[in-house]
Amino acid sequence: MSAHATLAPIALLVTAYNRQEKLERMLESVRSEKQLLDIVIVDDGSATALHADRFPDYSIHIIRQDINRGAMAASNIGLEYIMSKGYELIARLDSDDMSRGNRFAQQLAFMKDNPDIGLVGTRFLMVSPEGKPLHTSLRPYDDATIRRFMHIDCCLHHPTFMFRSSVIGECGMYNPAYIAAGDYEFAMRVMQKFKVANLRDILLTYESGGLDSLSTAKRKRQAINAIKIRLKYFDPLSFYSYAGLLYGLLDIANLLKYMHKIKSRLVHFS
Repeated sequence: MSAHATLAPIALLVTAYNRQEKLERMLESVRSEKQLLDIVIVDDGSATALHADRFPDYSIHIIRQDINRGAMAASNIGLEYIMSKGYELIARLDSDDMSRGNRFAQQLAFMKDNPDIGLVGTRFLMVSPEGKPLHTSLRPYDDATIRRFMHIDCCLHHPTFMFRSSVIGECGMYNPAYIAAGDYEFAMRVMQKFKVANLRDILLTYESGGLDSLSTAKRKRQAINAIKIRLKYFDPLSFYSYAGLLYGLLDIANLLKYMHKIKSRLVHFS
């Protein structure tokens, strides 16, 4: 990290797997705020090693993995490095998404003004892989409302996270056992000890991979793990806990129906 003589205010953790062009697009999106960031990229076993040669004026450290271990395991490798350096604030951004506006300055100011908040997210704009706007997220903003609705769905969008390093110290890192839902479990765990919030501004462009972004088997594991998470943090006095379990079961039922339809078509065409 040669661009800063001292630590930047924020360590930005990015995990990446292949797709060099998407990584460069993401880095370009943070150019206006690069002075706030030390960027830690975990190359999770890409076929061709990722690089940041086009960004010599950035503070970037790349950790290369020999094999693909998955996003959560790669995240933990990056967190270990960041924690060893003594950063106070850690932000997340996916390699195929883009920061908008002054996202990091806004979150930094919010965390300074709200010392009781452990983690803050933002709203986001979802776009297709071709860049076509699909919809803007609707998320609760205050801690109390987020706590209720987190039992139904994850109201804190992972690529928008900014959290204090003390969160890792008290709550631990990501749990890779929750395939495709580790960010959800992490956020629920953080909420057991810290307050959370969402900023009202749209500060991220989130690229949807569409229906093919996850394999059917992986979507099934994601849905099952989401139910496991809701059971782990179940509140018997909360209506939202019961609603969340019902929502999860319906999600799995719809997924199984979709899988059955696909199998029927395969049999038909065979």
